[in-house]
Amino acid sequence: MAPLLRRSLYLVGGALLLTALAVGSSFLSASTGSFGGRGGSLGAEIPASQPTQSIEGCDRDRTLIATVLDRAVRARVRPSTKGKVVASFGRINRQGARQVFDVLETVPGGDGQAWFRVLLPMRPNGTVGFVPARTLRLGETPYRIVVDRDRLTLTLWEDCRPVHRYPIGLGTDSTPTPSGRYYITSLLRPPTPNTAYGTYAYGLSAYSDVLVNWEQGGIIGLHGTNDPASVGRRVSHGCIRMLNRNIEALVKILPLGTPVEIT
Repeated sequence: MAPLLRRSLYLVGGALLLTALAVGSSFLSASTGSFGGRGGSLGAEIPASQPTQSIEGCDRDRTLIATVLDRAVRARVRPSTKGKVVASFGRINRQGARQVFDVLETVPGGDGQAWFRVLLPMRPNGTVGFVPARTLRLGETPYRIVVDRDRLTLTLWEDCRPVHRYPIGLGTDSTPTPSGRYYITSLLRPPTPNTAYGTYAYGLSAYSDVLVNWEQGGIIGLHGTNDPASVGRRVSHGCIRMLNRNIEALVKILPLGTPVEIT
């Protein structure tokens, strides 16, 4: 399927379906939810005894997620109100969800106040900026997603522990899924599960490196599908496809801001 967010996807009954959708009561820490789902296996659960890179001595920090509080915030090239503006963001993003950023670090600003260096959901992929800490609400998540383009798998991690591994479909050679560090920016439910987006669709902070004329710029999505046979193949326009029952499991626990690493 094409990069996410054609109008038919996010308009439901003439109104935007927002991201809250019971992914916790806020966009802060996500609590562990059930992996119960419909239609059989949810993916490969990784035994705790299986050797992984996560075992001893893991000191990985949880991802900090900043939610915009002010009516509008400006991300700048340096932590100062005198720095050049990279982009401006409101409380609600273009998909109708609360605007969040993944925090990379906290730094002191020229004004003596704390600033966050954050990953921005814009072109080019990987753009960062500095936003005043006082304009944001800070939370965290233990979860992250790692997409392996060679193996066509998506692994859900909780802190240093791999929890589940799922089969996925990806972009073709001519419309590849871009590699990099991204995060979840929105969650949408199509009006019917019989579309190419399946039962749910996440919008990511990633953009297609090839398709630049799509609505809203070619946002890459992580979504279900009405074509299960496409999972395990490279047939999309860059989006990441999952079986519906698998993305339904993720929707129960992952908040906005969950990091997505595409390797």
